Amino acid sequence: MNYLIYGNSYMLIDGEIKKINKTNNTITYFLDESDFKEILEDISYNGLFEEEKCVIVKRAELLFKSDKEDKDINTLLDYLKSPNKNVTLILISSEKPNSRSKVNKELLSHLNVIETKIYTKSYELAKDFDVVIRKDGYVISQNDLNTFINKCASNYDIAIMEFEKYKKIKKPGIISSKDIDENISNYNMDDFFAFKDAVINKEIEKALIILEDLEASKCACLPLAVMLAKEYMTLYDIKYLSMQKLTNDEISKKLSNMHPFRVKTLRSSSAKYSLDEIEKDIDFLSNLDYRLVSQDNLGIDELRTFLLEL
Repeated sequence: MNYLIYGNSYMLIDGEIKKINKTNNTITYFLDESDFKEILEDISYNGLFEEEKCVIVKRAELLFKSDKEDKDINTLLDYLKSPNKNVTLILISSEKPNSRSKVNKELLSHLNVIETKIYTKSYELAKDFDVVIRKDGYVISQNDLNTFINKCASNYDIAIMEFEKYKKIKKPGIISSKDIDENISNYNMDDFFAFKDAVINKEIEKALIILEDLEASKCACLPLAVMLAKEYMTLYDIKYLSMQKLTNDEISKKLSNMHPFRVKTLRSSSAKYSLDEIEKDIDFLSNLDYRLVSQDNLGIDELRTFLLEL
């Protein structure tokens, strides 16, 4: 059987995969990182013993945007018309595919499509999450629920994770404003982006003030460190390409059509660094990401040390 699962919640999508995949022989590809021909060869291949296997292709939204060559799409369509009976193919898309194009219509006609909830508005998540909370015996006011959802960046997965953490601390009952302030981590992306921009531009005093506010609101340190690490990696690429005398438009194309305004902004910021300095910062943040995952006693102080050494 061949499937397409789409949605923006890792947990909901993973739950659907577990319902489908009944084999331990599972191979996962990322469409933006893998050779499409390799994926097609894998799903078409029959081993000597014809073992059952599951092939999961993530970031398949790229497929439905026709970013691949037509011959690859046609090869996939040919496969879907007569699929390998020993292979369960699962395409994962973060977006609902556009079904108006001819090629997408044909692709979708050969797939079992499973839709998971896509939350685009905070009130939509609040409504559903209120049901989740009440099922477990908790009660929360609308204002406090909105605060809860806002701190979780209106993200279903984060909200569930934070609620599971909360249940280990508090027994069923009323979830108060104080409970949210003291026990729910802050994932508000507006605050994260403001911090990231201040750090990249070496506005240390401003970054320290924002970091202090994030710490007071129980900011989750790991996603903050991950965001910074990714931004410094992009900064490195732009610094390197700038040194090759490429224009902003040329850099944009080199970096998967990154928005020209972002290229311009980061190019300006990169002038404050040498390549060696950026490499040093990437090493620190990448190592911090690992330590935050593997150790429980690390947090905001590590980022504060990083800022003071910039």
